[in-house]
Amino acid sequence: MSDVTPSLPLFYTRVVGVNPAQHGELRLDRSTGLGFAARAASIPLGLGELAVAARHYPVVFAAGPAPAPVALVGLNEFGNLFVGDDGAWRVDAYVPAYVRAYPFIFVEDPAKNTTYVGMEEGATCLGTAAGQRLFDDGSPTAVLSEAVQFCSAYRDNLGAAAAFARAVDAAGLLQEEEATVNFSGGGASKVRGFKVIRPDRLDKVADEVFLNWRRRGWLGPIYSHLHSAGNWARLIDLAATRAKTGSDPR
Repeated sequence: MSDVTPSLPLFYTRVVGVNPAQHGELRLDRSTGLGFAARAASIPLGLGELAVAARHYPVVFAAGPAPAPVALVGLNEFGNLFVGDDGAWRVDAYVPAYVRAYPFIFVEDPAKNTTYVGMEEGATCLGTAAGQRLFDDGSPTAVLSEAVQFCSAYRDNLGAAAAFARAVDAAGLLQEEEATVNFSGGGASKVRGFKVIRPDRLDKVADEVFLNWRRRGWLGPIYSHLHSAGNWARLIDLAATRAKTGSDPR
């Protein structure tokens, strides 16, 4: 399988196709932690996980021509406030599926009109010394099969989230915002490049559109997004602690 794609998503720098001929001895060791996510300020969300993510993070829409829901897990200069110095995610917070899917990802090859399973070649959780084998005599093990199934389900969930975001954007509900976070100990941080649903615009959505959204199960994600604004306070508290101590805020 050829090396991948010109444009790679968050966390991925060099993706290769999973191939038993090349990776027959490779093992997956999840105990290496989630340090790969330590610098991310936001994480993509699938539609089905938006409600649970909204209990822990501000959920907003990434700005741009194709807005999509993301969980804000940090502020730019502080990185991910939910990943500790040891690479562990905070035990009291939901770990987004995008993070759990790593280092595997589905890759589309437009030239061949195919999709294949790829992985981040240099991921620290992949090696030959420790962990669970990906292949056994050339056949995928349960570990690899489960990872592929998870990635497949999550890819569909991301597609559903994109369709949802396109709909609310087309209806004129989204507005680009920016937030300035002032810390009590001095200093500030500015967050840009995100959109939110304006509640006053939601009230003006035509009845037939609103009913269609209800049939499609989109009302729950809308209200989850709106309620998640209450999580800004926690994000600010964690950032203030990191600004003060310069280390893991837990």
